[in-house]
Amino acid sequence: MKALFFSLPLHGHIIPTLPLVRELVGRGEHIVYYSTPAFAARIEQAGAQYHPYRNAFLQDLQQLPERMEELSGLLMTATAELLHSELDGWRAERADYLITDSVAAWGQWAAKLLRLPVVTSVPTLAVNRHVLKYAFAQGVRPKSTSRFLSKLRHMVKASLLRRHMIRRYGVSGPGILGSVSGSSGLNIVYTSRHFQPCAATFDDRFEFIGPSSAPRGESVAFPWEKVTHPVVVYVSLGTLFNADAAFYRNCYEAFRDENYQVILAAGVNVSPDDWGPPPPNFIVQAHVPQLEVLQRAAAFVSHGGMNSVNESLCHGVPLVAIPQMGEQMIIGRRVEELGAGLYIEKTEVTVNKLREAVRRLLTDRRFREHASRARQSFQSAGGVARAADAIRAFTR
Repeated sequence: MKALFFSLPLHGHIIPTLPLVRELVGRGEHIVYYSTPAFAARIEQAGAQYHPYRNAFLQDLQQLPERMEELSGLLMTATAELLHSELDGWRAERADYLITDSVAAWGQWAAKLLRLPVVTSVPTLAVNRHVLKYAFAQGVRPKSTSRFLSKLRHMVKASLLRRHMIRRYGVSGPGILGSVSGSSGLNIVYTSRHFQPCAATFDDRFEFIGPSSAPRGESVAFPWEKVTHPVVVYVSLGTLFNADAAFYRNCYEAFRDENYQVILAAGVNVSPDDWGPPPPNFIVQAHVPQLEVLQRAAAFVSHGGMNSVNESLCHGVPLVAIPQMGEQMIIGRRVEELGAGLYIEKTEVTVNKLREAVRRLLTDRRFREHASRARQSFQSAGGVARAADAIRAFTR
């Protein structure tokens, strides 16, 4: 059978899906995967047929950190543009079903218009009203009135555009919440019920399969011969929200005299030259081989993105979560709630807080024990084989 796969072309949304694609292709499915050129090689290596999105917003998501309040409006606009320009091409593919990212609302609309079964790929946490209530109780909310009003304006814009699309196409696609966290008759969630907040409120339409990870298939040069200390602390703010030079300077000051070695992944959005020379116990690179580093790490100072948290806990490594956006705040709070790490608001990061948080992770064995408990829940969740079984049963 043939499936169209619609993803959001960001590292954290693409990477978890590739082992699932490989599993489905291995079972004889033909997957046509829509993304952007940056991910084409990886998609093809997974066995799918790559097709590019022809949409300006999706081609340049590196601007997203500065436009998060606009997200609902941006995604609804992208949905309208894609349906206008791509729907005939999608119809010509004569697919048997669709798989769509939970924030790729165009997939939900296309499924209705093409009258096809749709599976939702959830690369972060599953969201319902109970999780939203949990998030609010954990302090996940706009930090100022102006930001709240800006977000509200873009939600109104998205709502008006959705009404226009309903009139044009004669079907009702997902609402505002569904456009940023959609669901369907089958939802593949890349975590365990143990890690998912409010897990008991999700029915059997949600398959919690655990993290979907595999070797990156990329070569990142790294000076392993310089890793000489038995205790390694890894620092990374991920691939999108990683331009906070003040944070990196705080890390230099916090960890320079500590009895461990620090591996810091800086990304390409800032220049390490702006922070001054690194302390002697630091190795600083734009990119590092994260999975290999986590095999050696004793603690991870992270932005709390789902992929990074999953990979850290899969190695039994506790975290200091310093979220850069709302979704990461929920994940970070859950890490802390489960005892697998600590949480620091990004606006409250200080040299002393960083130093003391890492010291606690390294000296209190309970953090590593709880991280190992999460790892065990991941290992027993069923993985991509369970997801493929569910998808094939749902679509036939």
